[in-house]
Amino acid sequence: MSSWRFLNSGRSDGATNMAVDDAILEGVNRGSSPPTLRVYAWEPPTVSTGHSQKASVELDLEACRRRGFGVVRRPTGGRAVLHAGELTYSVVGRSGEPPLGGTIGESYRAIANGLLSGLEQLGVCAELAAVATAHRDRGGVAPPCFVSAGRFEVVVSGRKLIGSAQRRLGAAVLQHGSLLTDETHVQLADVLRVDKEADRAAIRRTLVSKTTNLTAILSRSLGFEELAYAMRVGFERAWGITFVDGALSERESEAVRRLTTEYDAGP
Repeated sequence: MSSWRFLNSGRSDGATNMAVDDAILEGVNRGSSPPTLRVYAWEPPTVSTGHSQKASVELDLEACRRRGFGVVRRPTGGRAVLHAGELTYSVVGRSGEPPLGGTIGESYRAIANGLLSGLEQLGVCAELAAVATAHRDRGGVAPPCFVSAGRFEVVVSGRKLIGSAQRRLGAAVLQHGSLLTDETHVQLADVLRVDKEADRAAIRRTLVSKTTNLTAILSRSLGFEELAYAMRVGFERAWGITFVDGALSERESEAVRRLTTEYDAGP
């Protein structure tokens, strides 16, 4: 039975969170870091944009400041996400090596199976979105990430519960995503740059109708440590591996310091 590293990073700001994911990806590609499942949260709440997005175009940055939201650009693609009431997972491994497959679809499916197994530990019956859905842009801004569900993303009764994005660097794969725990993510509508307030209201309604969260599903709130443990056990069972508690290596920590500076430079 193979082993992976498990990192419970707790809460950090957006630049640090993205720098850690990036540093592990660099290390796995280099062969100096072990394959890793990482769980973390965000402090302060932070809006992340996809790598190809420009925050000043997508977001009302003054509204973000008023609300105390951080802003960061992810190393992965996709669209804007408000990270607040959620557990974020990050999987970094080598492409073509078990349990990850060689293709993008194979790795998405493998990771989704781990997520589904983790949710099963919590008593949540979820499934994979069979067909990708898309929604039109409103007010000249790309719709939020959680408005649509891609193939292999996790839904409950057709409503999105986990949104994910992936990046590849050489032989390494990074996939991270948000497991929604409450309705805080809907506040993203309040900081998007739109032409009309009616468009903002429509985006909010769509976010409410197209997503769900663990508190709504289970009728109780769950602590971060309970969620982290469920994900750990779920991936172990789905993948037939064992996790070893770990920490960042000195080389990874040096990379985090370098990369945090780059992310702090702003989107």
